[in-house]
Amino acid sequence: MGLYIVERKTSGEDILPGSSYWQRLILDVQISTYIDAVETLGYKVDGVIYDLLGKPRLRPLQATPVEERKYTKPTKAEPTPRLYANQRDRDETAEEYGRRILEAMGEEPDRFYQRQKIVRLENERLEAQADIWQTAGAIRDARRLKVFPRNPDSCHQWGRPCEFFPICSGLTTADDEMMFKREERAHEELDSDAPRDGQALVLLTQSSLRAYRACPRRYYYRYEMRLRPLAPKDEKLRRGSSVHRALEVWSKTGGDVEAAIAALDRVNEYDFQYERAMVIGYHARWEKPAKTIAVEKEFRFSLINPETGAASRTFELGGRVDALEEHELD
Repeated sequence: MGLYIVERKTSGEDILPGSSYWQRLILDVQISTYIDAVETLGYKVDGVIYDLLGKPRLRPLQATPVEERKYTKPTKAEPTPRLYANQRDRDETAEEYGRRILEAMGEEPDRFYQRQKIVRLENERLEAQADIWQTAGAIRDARRLKVFPRNPDSCHQWGRPCEFFPICSGLTTADDEMMFKREERAHEELDSDAPRDGQALVLLTQSSLRAYRACPRRYYYRYEMRLRPLAPKDEKLRRGSSVHRALEVWSKTGGDVEAAIAALDRVNEYDFQYERAMVIGYHARWEKPAKTIAVEKEFRFSLINPETGAASRTFELGGRVDALEEHELD
């Protein structure tokens, strides 16, 4: 048995082996950072179990508009006309929708659930550390000069506009209390933003580093000004958070799928049935968690210059891993 970090992600992309998602993970610094972080907590890990959950592209079926309905001609064998097979006289119920998703998952489980064991060699970890150090240096200079340039290439990603596009485009301002609120903490996903041991260090997480790489101005609004939009969370983001929270409960309870389902959002019945199907399918695919050592384990550790070994006097790294579990070694 070996000790592994478990990472779970949902994606609307192709998740089959060899897809672009898996190719990007070759360069993903998050995996190397999490291995470094967990080792600072005193654990020696053998790698990362990376679980990908593909989001079904099925939508609830709706009744065919009355004016578009077509019926079969009466015959002796079937005197009562009926709708064509591809038409409906009523909307699909939420329960029917959920069952249809589960059936699709059962027919092609590999399209919706993939697991890979990922390791990082020493040179790969050093290269990831160098990437983070250089990004942190760019953030330090931006903060000192108070210059956070916009990146128009990131204004629209994953089919939706950046949450701060109205500010950058001049449609509103950061002070618009009808559109934005200012949070007390920059990293609300963590228990605390307070520096370790009373050190006045700026906390960097994988989310904030990724935000800066995508667009320095987005980083500024989100992590320096701590702005958050008042509009409801994008449906794709909300769905990912809901499923992630349910799988956290699944790990904590040793695979109690009913407890996991109870942790899902209940925005509406169709969304609930969609997310419920994803959780049930995950449970069916992997049966139950391996021996769980920790769930949602938070970490803080020093940002180290990989060339000199010196700790940054400006930043530290923080975050949390989904789980630590024991799995069979390959």
